[in-house]
Amino acid sequence: MADDDLRMISLYLESRVGLARLLLPMEAKVAMDIALVDGTSELPLDIKSMNLGDAQRTTVDLTQSPFKIQEEYLARIKALSRSVELEKRFFPRCSEILYKIMDADDISELACLKNDNPEDQLLKKQRYIELQEVMKKAFDQDKEEFDRSAMSSSASISSGVGKA
Repeated sequence: MADDDLRMISLYLESRVGLARLLLPMEAKVAMDIALVDGTSELPLDIKSMNLGDAQRTTVDLTQSPFKIQEEYLARIKALSRSVELEKRFFPRCSEILYKIMDADDISELACLKNDNPEDQLLKKQRYIELQEVMKKAFDQDKEEFDRSAMSSSASISSGVGKA
C-alpha cells in the first residue's frame, strides 16, 4: 500500500474510533479492549527532540512529510480496524451513523470551539446533543435486535436439546 494510503487510513481510523469514544464511550472502550488497541502506539503527530538540553518541538505536517510506516503503527492500524469491525458487527446502526458523521462536512467544525463566539458555540453544542440523541436511539435499536437474536438462538438451542 502506498504511504499516502496508509496515512489516510490511519488518520481516518483514529478519527472514527475517537468519535465512537466520544459518542459511545463504554461500548467503544469494550471494542477497543477486545481489539487490543491500548497495546499499540499511536501515530505521532509531532516529534520531540532534545538539543543541548533545550526541549524543541517540531510539528510534522502529515500532508507534506514522507510517511514511513513502522511495524508498531501498522499494528495500531490493524487494531483500530478490528475495533471498527467489532462495532459494525455488534452495533450496525451506530456504525452507519458514524460513517455518515465522518462523511459530513460539519464534523471538523464541531471539534474546535476555542475561537468561536458564544452563539457559534451554542449551535455546535446543540448539534453535538443532536448527534448524541441520534446515536442513543440507534444504540437502543442495535441492543434490542441483539437481545432478540440472542433470545432466539438460546430458544433454538434449548428446543434442540431434548431431541436425539
